[in-house]
Amino acid sequence: SWVDALLTQLDVALSRSTPSGGYINADRWGEVRGVWLLAGSAGATAAIQAFLNAFEQPPPVAFLYAQHLDPAQQHLLQSFTVQNAQFSLRMAEGVQILQPGQLVMIPPRSKVALDAFGHLTTTRETWGGQHTPDINELLVILSAAQLPSPGVIVFSGMGNDGTAALSIFEAAGGRVWAQSPESAICPAMPQSAIDSGLVQKSGDPASLASALQTLYAS
Repeated sequence: SWVDALLTQLDVALSRSTPSGGYINADRWGEVRGVWLLAGSAGATAAIQAFLNAFEQPPPVAFLYAQHLDPAQQHLLQSFTVQNAQFSLRMAEGVQILQPGQLVMIPPRSKVALDAFGHLTTTRETWGGQHTPDINELLVILSAAQLPSPGVIVFSGMGNDGTAALSIFEAAGGRVWAQSPESAICPAMPQSAIDSGLVQKSGDPASLASALQTLYAS
């Protein structure tokens, strides 16, 4: 895993090379004012597309996308595309630095690690919970990372994954939002989060995008 991480870093460094032989600075972590987890299961793909499409311009936020999926079907994540061309999309792989206006897909096969400097690393560990990726585990990881202005939005999905760790996340300074159950294809996950009493804002995907845009407007 150590060698894989070094090779990934080398690939990133080489990708910064310009035709003239110079280099561009691809590290924009200093511009990130918030790291938000977009979490969901069944029905979440459409909701998150609607959420991203509602932005007139990307906020200074790095987004993580955790969608329940069987590890054997990890390749299906490649079919997800960002319709709003103002956002970039990539799979969490090796070691990378979170960037503003970027959506990083959390793999169902590998657990990830995060630090306060925006480094996201895929590990050889597997998710220990019932779901992959496990949103409860991911919220605990985010809580310990000391990231700037962390937040989570619980979108459409079956079950209650994520609810158990919301108190830990909120105690660490995280904002907790949820899609309104009536706007969700599968209302169980956002409803479970709302029932915890920790959700600070709820609405349809477009209104949540508007609220997030306003939050970082100043």
